[in-house]
Parts: sequence; C-alpha cells; structure tokens
Amino acid sequence: MTLYGPDTSNNNFRSAADAITFVSQLPGQGFSWIEQKVSEGSYYRDPYWPVIAQWCRNNHFPHIGYHYVTTNSPAAQAQTWLSNNGGKYAMLDFEANSGDIHNFWAVVNAFNAVGVTISLSYIPHWYWQQIGSPDISQVPGLIASNYVNGTGYASNLYPGNDNQRYWFPYGGATPQILQFTDAALIGNLSVDCNAFQGTLDQLISLLQGGTVTQPDPTTAALNQILAIVQDIQTQLRGPNLNGWPQLGHNAAGKNLTVVDALAALRADVDALKASSAV
Repeated sequence: MTLYGPDTSNNNFRSAADAITFVSQLPGQGFSWIEQKVSEGSYYRDPYWPVIAQWCRNNHFPHIGYHYVTTNSPAAQAQTWLSNNGGKYAMLDFEANSGDIHNFWAVVNAFNAVGVTISLSYIPHWYWQQIGSPDISQVPGLIASNYVNGTGYASNLYPGNDNQRYWFPYGGATPQILQFTDAALIGNLSVDCNAFQGTLDQLISLLQGGTVTQPDPTTAALNQILAIVQDIQTQLRGPNLNGWPQLGHNAAGKNLTVVDALAALRADVDALKASSAV
C-alpha cells in the first residue's frame, strides 16, 4: 500500500483561509497526512501551522509539524518550536544551511530536553553528501528526496515502490518516506509531496515516534529480477516449461519451445533452398 502526503509551508499560502481550503481537500483526494512547517531556527514561526494543526485535530487527520534546522542555538530553536505550539512530535528539515551532522544531533537533543520527540528527519541525499556523507543509521525516520519530472496528480507522478533510482539506502539508513516531487497538483496549488509504503496505522505510528521496517531494497530488486527471468523463461520454453502448442509439435508429440520452433523453421528454409537449387 502506498500512502501520499503533501509538505507545505508559509510559501504555499496567502492567508489562513487559503490554508484551510487546501487542507480540507486532502481527505477527499486520497491523501493520508500532511507535513506543515512550524518554525525555523530561533527566529521564525510559520503563521499557518496553528490553523492547519487545529483543522487536522478537529477532523482526525494525521499530521506532523516540521522545524527547519539552522546553526542558531539548539536550545533557542527548541523554544521557537514550543512558542508556536508545534506539539510533542516533530520532523526536522535538515538541508541547506543546517550545519553538520553534529548540529543535527544537538538540535535533536535540545528538542528531546523540552519533551519533544523527533519522529522524522528530512536529510536529502545531496545534503548528506555535502556534509561529508556521515553515518545516519540512527536518525529517526529518514525522509529522502528525489524528484520526478513534470507536474500532475501525486499518484500519477509517483515512480513506484520498487524503483531503486528513488528508494535507496544511504549513510546506513533506509528511507521511511520519499519526497518524490515538488509539483504535485492539489486544488490550485503545486506542492511538494511524499510517499509512504505501509498501512495508515503504520504511518500514524511513525508520525508518533514509532519505527516501521521498510522492505529491504536489495531483496526487492532481486525479486524484480527474478520475476523478469521467470517471464523470459516462460516465453522461451512455455508455461511450466512444456513448450507452446501454437508452435507445433515434435516427433514425440510434445509442444515446441521457441528455440525448437526456430530450429524447425530453419530446417524448412534449408529444405526449400535445397529444392529450389535443383
């Protein structure tokens, strides 16, 4: 099962009414959760978080707020989160200008110290490389990003659960969520959108600091290769390796395989050539 959820911030809305109009469309369009910005550094509180969070609570819609990590004092960043009523579960947005992995953990610890659990960690592959490809095997709920081309409905843009170009581990961690586009159409807006592989209960557990075991990408890739090989074998040798009746039969009355049929055809062609040469 694949679940979809947008990632939004003050950049997407012009008013509280816009924000409510947007979020109220999500359940009817098949979305399962929303990630909305709460705060940034020690200096910014997103004005649309309170109204979106309240709508989600009133309508029992899964949601989580996120904090954009900066190199400001970690303790001050945690207080900025609290001052906008971010809640007891948080997602950290760790990318451009967020500092190194030591700063990431300093912010995690600062949030934990004030009673906030970090449930999700958006650490895109490009930024992970930029800061020296550190070990991130212990980060809570890794969110990766790798964008498809084009714009459209999220389910049409999504590249698939087994696509190793998008779902791949790095830094010792396997992504729990994939942000696969920055151009999903929801209403009259074009927004970032994420995919989660699992059930709604598993998603809710993840948003609340639980863990979800994603399929081993190596096993998924091997299963895909096995399916292709089995299909090729069936095409060449027939169902259950018993040949194809439409290709004819050998002297023993058994169905011919593709190779058998080609050999028989070659023999017929050679016979025709020989007879025409006489």
